Amino acid sequence: SGGTLLANDPHLGLTAPSIWYLARLELASGGVIGATIPGVPVVMTGRSATLGWGITSSYLDDQDLFIEKINPDNPEEYQTPAGFRPFVTRKSIIEIKDSTPITLTLRWTENGPVLPGSHYGLSTITPPGHVVSLAWTALSSKDTTMSAAIALMGAQTVRDGLELSEAYIAPSQNLTLADQSDIAMKTIGAMPRRNAEHQSQGRLPSPGWRYENRWQGRLPFSDNPHFIAPVGGILGNTNNKTIDRPFPKHVSYVWGDSQRIQRWQRLMQSRQVHTRDSFIEAQLDPVSATARTLLPLIGAELWFTGEAAPDGTAERQRQRALTLLASWNGEMNEHLPEPLIYAAWLRALQTRLIQDELGPLAAEFDHVEPLFIERAFRDVDGASVWCDVLQSAPVETCPDMARLALDDALVWIGEKYGPALESLRWGAAHQATHDHPVLGEVPVLRYFVNIRQSTSGGDNTLQRGRTSGQDPDPFQNVHSAAYRGVYDFADPDSSVFVTSTGQSGHFLSRHYDDLAQLWRRGEYIPMSLDENLARAAS
Repeated sequence: SGGTLLANDPHLGLTAPSIWYLARLELASGGVIGATIPGVPVVMTGRSATLGWGITSSYLDDQDLFIEKINPDNPEEYQTPAGFRPFVTRKSIIEIKDSTPITLTLRWTENGPVLPGSHYGLSTITPPGHVVSLAWTALSSKDTTMSAAIALMGAQTVRDGLELSEAYIAPSQNLTLADQSDIAMKTIGAMPRRNAEHQSQGRLPSPGWRYENRWQGRLPFSDNPHFIAPVGGILGNTNNKTIDRPFPKHVSYVWGDSQRIQRWQRLMQSRQVHTRDSFIEAQLDPVSATARTLLPLIGAELWFTGEAAPDGTAERQRQRALTLLASWNGEMNEHLPEPLIYAAWLRALQTRLIQDELGPLAAEFDHVEPLFIERAFRDVDGASVWCDVLQSAPVETCPDMARLALDDALVWIGEKYGPALESLRWGAAHQATHDHPVLGEVPVLRYFVNIRQSTSGGDNTLQRGRTSGQDPDPFQNVHSAAYRGVYDFADPDSSVFVTSTGQSGHFLSRHYDDLAQLWRRGEYIPMSLDENLARAAS
């Protein structure tokens, strides 16, 4: 239609009220509208009359831990490449109601602040006579992030936005920009300059007194990955890997899943013309590419096999579940039983694959790793060995594990939701948990301040609802797109947005959760810079 489109739905932990607050600001450069975070005077994702911007987490590797050696003759000093130097120290007094204040001594090394050994169990890996310090870009003494974010609201074009974003330090984001005719994506935030000889490449705590482990400032902004005006005219990011460069110019060793970007590519390439509504459709897409890939693998030897079994037996229940899944298209719809059967099956299967090898450590893997299961069932590089139970005499196969895991899942479902598989609803297990961070645990009051909603989607869908992974409700939706916005520069006043709760933080206000009802149904509200249109739509 002669314009550009930008859709953004950053995923964060769900809370009530939402972390996002909708706002329209009038600046000297013109109006801006979108999502703010209370206390931050910036539209973090939104648009002006001429430019739209969105953010996704870049997963940039911007933190390193250092093991620091304390001088055995003077505990106030630590070792550096140039010899022992004194810690920088400062006293901090913490006032405690009805109790004696506590005085802490805070310490810094040249690498960064010293962390207590109790944090993340650091004491278990710290040798005697040593401490751990943290290097992090967000601790820069010259942090111009807020200035950059404020300046971006006044940018008129994509090129302006790219130039202004150089001053952004932390936390790193993928910034997507669209003006009337151009689109671009740039990883913004300081990228640490590490030495090519770094002992652990930042993947493990490293000796802080060795020169090759220390940061040497930041890489030039031109080294930050960017994609400007791509051939084909489409850009997207779902926290997926964006670039593959060797250390030390790498971005990260850890990325989001690859299934969501594959589904996004399919939707973008399946039509010749895109509109605001097709971008909304992509934001709300509940189809799991993971389910479509894994179910044919793990059920390959189970579909429509075996003799008829009497009602009430485990075999009959398994046949009913497989019959439902065989005709399912992978849509994680809140009203269907198949997503719950599938999710419980995959969870039980991963547990069976890893618990004999990993022991207690298996509990740390509380979310399904789709690529691991796929590799095991395709026997990539001999990965099917995971299907054999080490402690048992027989050699179990992957189909054996799939059958046993399905029975495990059906027992769990029966105990929690009853044996009637056809009446199950994914939304009953996949409830969005908008919990109040302060009052959410207070008896009685929590029923007024916490918001619970049946939702579609899952861990690997574009309409993302990341599950908790924690018993007794492992499929609760705890991390989702608490803000959704679609900005259409062919007709800017047709742009739309919504948040997951409401505009009021007071639970007795009707605006505490009125937007939540729209959000759950996949609806939006108008997003206009025209005051008359805004008032007409209110």
